[in-house]
Amino acid sequence: MAPRAGPPVATRSKKNGLARDFQHMPAGEPCPRLSIVLSRRPTAPPRFFCGAAAGPLTSVDRTRRPAHRDFVRSDAGEPHLRNRVTLLARYPEIAKLFGHDVRTVYVTLAVVAAQFAVAAGFQSLSIRRSLFGSWWSVAIVAWAFGAFMNHWGGVVIHEASHNLCARTPTANRWVAMLANLPIGVPSAMSFRRHHLDHHRYLGIPGLDNDLPTRFEVDFLGRTGLGKICWVLAYPFFGTLARGYLRSPQGWEVVGFVVQMGVNALVVIALGWTALGYLLLSTYFAYGPHPIAGHFVHEHYLLSGGQETHSYYGLLNAITLNMGYHNEHHDFVGVPGTRLPELHRIARSHYGLLASHRSWAAVLWIFLRERSIGHHSRIVRSLEVFRVATDRERTRSALLRASR
Repeated sequence: MAPRAGPPVATRSKKNGLARDFQHMPAGEPCPRLSIVLSRRPTAPPRFFCGAAAGPLTSVDRTRRPAHRDFVRSDAGEPHLRNRVTLLARYPEIAKLFGHDVRTVYVTLAVVAAQFAVAAGFQSLSIRRSLFGSWWSVAIVAWAFGAFMNHWGGVVIHEASHNLCARTPTANRWVAMLANLPIGVPSAMSFRRHHLDHHRYLGIPGLDNDLPTRFEVDFLGRTGLGKICWVLAYPFFGTLARGYLRSPQGWEVVGFVVQMGVNALVVIALGWTALGYLLLSTYFAYGPHPIAGHFVHEHYLLSGGQETHSYYGLLNAITLNMGYHNEHHDFVGVPGTRLPELHRIARSHYGLLASHRSWAAVLWIFLRERSIGHHSRIVRSLEVFRVATDRERTRSALLRASR
């Protein structure tokens, strides 16, 4: 077993403000290169840094970057299965973190109640024609408060899609529908069905529905204006263009009926202002808002060849540690409340990877840097994926047999 790395030393890039963690490499280990493409001038040659974990834990082994603006093609399998096998062998105590955390349900009940209470308050102010009941006031509060609340709902929908909120899959489906109520758009069940493909087939065009569409790459990722339009319209791309609403199945019909029934009750019992506040909160939660920066930070190539990034900023406290994205992809069976502990256990690995401290900074860099667009994603063929997956499964079986 290789010796553990030394304590991390945090450094901050002067160009883009993103913090990266570096550690001393273990003796005798090679130092892989990861190119940084965040230069002020896109024509400038890339710089390189040392800071990937040793041996098989590097995110990308070989990539081919085409001259034209297209996805970056990799000859390596997705990194997270490899990381999972290696880290479980190195830190068997990680297995104790698997399971669900029912406390998420209690917090979600409070968040849902708070959102409906604010919606009712705005409806009351609107009826009395108060200045604070105007649509300007509704929009401001929806951006400053409601977006965080409805984003929490979206995070819980994500958590429940991995069965991390309750003991059974059925219970998790109902938790997701509960979290969906103030969002107003019936998306929980469709997200559950399609999101798991993102984990199964990371980076495979046609199967990974988190990859941008050709329209996004060709028309909304080349200029700053196009990227701004994309951020403003992302709630629609995330639900319509990515295929989440195709061929609804049984639970999706149930979710649609429940959500539209609650929407109708809101309008009847409260009014259109109340529903408008909830829908505006949803729009900001997934659109022009710092908290929506995680849609860019997770898998866009902001640090050369690293396919997945984590965020270790303050907003993790109100997003179920959604920022711990490398940790989540490596171990989808660990609930968000335990991801910081997972990071602590495997600090010698995660501390070496490029990471972010500000979702707002991520959005700013994405909008500003011409070298970064929707083409800044890694893709691989299904054949490459299958070969790498079979290899890692064999390695996992050998590691288990050797214990």
